[in-house]
Amino acid sequence: MNAGDFWVKTEWSYDDLQDKRVQFELTAPDKKVSGTGVFRISKRTSGERHIEIVVTTAPSYWERTDHIFTLRQVHASRIQRHPDQSVAEFQVLA
Repeated sequence: MNAGDFWVKTEWSYDDLQDKRVQFELTAPDKKVSGTGVFRISKRTSGERHIEIVVTTAPSYWERTDHIFTLRQVHASRIQRHPDQSVAEFQVLA
């Protein structure tokens, strides 16, 4: 897998997505993962975005663990407003 695969084009701006809650279901031929997290975005001057979904868990009182899911173009193209804003602002079903 090429690191360039994780720079994607999207209609959503940095401000639209950064730190916004997202409910997701991501699939690959051999994996499926789902949950709720927040977007973390990096951007290039060319307009491409590096989009991650971060899910933070707390295994103990003193400890936090970030689980990071990096979106490819197939996932980024499926970002949409969540129909139930009380759940999350966005959803990705890909």
